[in-house]
Amino acid sequence: MLFRRFALQALILAFGISSLGKIHAQEIFKDVPFDVEAHTLDIYRANPAGPTVFYIPGGNWYKHDKNLYTKLGVALAGYGINLIIPQYGQEQKYPDNLIDVVEAVRWSQANLPNYGFSSTQFHLVGHSAGAHLAYMSLTDGRSSLNERDFQSLTLISGLYDINFLVRYGNRWKNWAPLQGWHASPIHTKRLIGLPLTVVWAENDYDVVKRQTKHFLHANEKICQPLRSFVIPCDDHVTELLNAETNGLLRIITDSALSTATGGVLNPSVTLETIAPMEVAPAPAIQETPAPAQIPAPPAPIAESPVTPDPKAPLELAPLVKVAAPATVSPVSPPTPPAAPPAPVAKP
Repeated sequence: MLFRRFALQALILAFGISSLGKIHAQEIFKDVPFDVEAHTLDIYRANPAGPTVFYIPGGNWYKHDKNLYTKLGVALAGYGINLIIPQYGQEQKYPDNLIDVVEAVRWSQANLPNYGFSSTQFHLVGHSAGAHLAYMSLTDGRSSLNERDFQSLTLISGLYDINFLVRYGNRWKNWAPLQGWHASPIHTKRLIGLPLTVVWAENDYDVVKRQTKHFLHANEKICQPLRSFVIPCDDHVTELLNAETNGLLRIITDSALSTATGGVLNPSVTLETIAPMEVAPAPAIQETPAPAQIPAPPAPIAESPVTPDPKAPLELAPLVKVAAPATVSPVSPPTPPAAPPAPVAKP
């Protein structure tokens, strides 16, 4: 319990130590409201024409804090990658928290041009409970999101069998048994027409490791192309604390930059051969207030996720299987843009 209490504070410290690569100019828009319930998100703009990571934090579906990931935005900015982090509902209720995520994505798609963005190439990333919500946003019929809204999907130490937790976990009494089954990726699995990456830590929670293996096996049965990584020596929290050196940040940047340029993701099964990334001093960040006039959130698009025909070929480059873990070469930072446009001035 003591470890859990200070884990999030340690995360702030770890991400605050350093940032990576060549630093791009960055502006931060904090606490931008995205729905009528006053839920907010943070926008880290580094490259208005570049890819954007839409990161869904974990925290047992209600103990998350988007303010812990400021230095993650700085690290991604070193590679010209933008970051969006929503603060979804603080209650452990499904599908309410899923709808919050959907509304955050839809608002971002409609309003990022007001913040100087010329591209909405979203790469969906989630950790722990956030990984569960990321996957369900594409497979739950109550979500209006589908593969056309994203360029890639990365799941980090997720929970994939909520039905098991509902049946045997005393902390999950507010999940109805039938609801737990329908909220379980291992049961609602289907072919995802996106580059899919699954990550977990070598010393992760036993339930996470067990459910991840079952999830991978279930996806193997439906012939889902994916790549998987094991973060060596780390656990559920330290895989984030050490993301800058253990290869986790390398995986996220590789997914965003490779798919953005039409490249093929490098397949692997472990990270033991990934070289640590060079560390550079963090830049001084000046927070920029959000524009005064923000359009109302758009109405959800009434469409169900598109379910690809298992017999039809997927519209993505094939992943090349290798006999041994591949060495992932470091990502070269993209050339910084001439000058990012200034934030929208108050009228």
